[in-house]
Amino acid sequence: MYTYTKLMIVALMAMTAFTSCSSNDEDGYIASTLRNHDWEGTISEYYKSRWGFSGSEYSTVMRFESKDAYYTSGRGYELDCNLSSPRENYAFCSFKWFIVDGDITIIYDDAKWDPVYIIDYELNSNNFYGYIYNGSNSKILFDLQSATFEDWDYYRRKGYRDFTNTYNARELAEPDGISVASGIFAEILKSKE
Repeated sequence: MYTYTKLMIVALMAMTAFTSCSSNDEDGYIASTLRNHDWEGTISEYYKSRWGFSGSEYSTVMRFESKDAYYTSGRGYELDCNLSSPRENYAFCSFKWFIVDGDITIIYDDAKWDPVYIIDYELNSNNFYGYIYNGSNSKILFDLQSATFEDWDYYRRKGYRDFTNTYNARELAEPDGISVASGIFAEILKSKE
């Protein structure tokens, strides 16, 4: 009886160890897949809830970065823009991200942007789609595809170059943080002050 009980305890401990290991492996896979791509596409209700826009002329691009391949957290960038005039009408913000048990949390450096939680999603090397939760009860559908976005430097430099009292460029308290908006996006952010 003693030996049987001892074997059961060892088996339970082994199952617990394998379970936590597989969760970490899954988080590592998610992080490495996020990091190896720029993600570009649409976030349907997002433009309506955050910006008040509707229509198919808006797009989002996201990039997730970290110190190395083993990190399940790091920093990233998001660009929301009007497709017909992306350098005149856009909002660009840096963020912190982390993964716990497969759930992705994004905390924007601009305090006006609420954190978002990506819980219900599908991710592979070509597609990243599912639902974003922004603290409300609504689910916001997103559909992003793997892409190579060449203009990150333009938006990052813009944030540090032309500091003014408007949202066209402003420095954040976070040393690595950037929040820049232009055109219609800047007008909306200014109206929220």
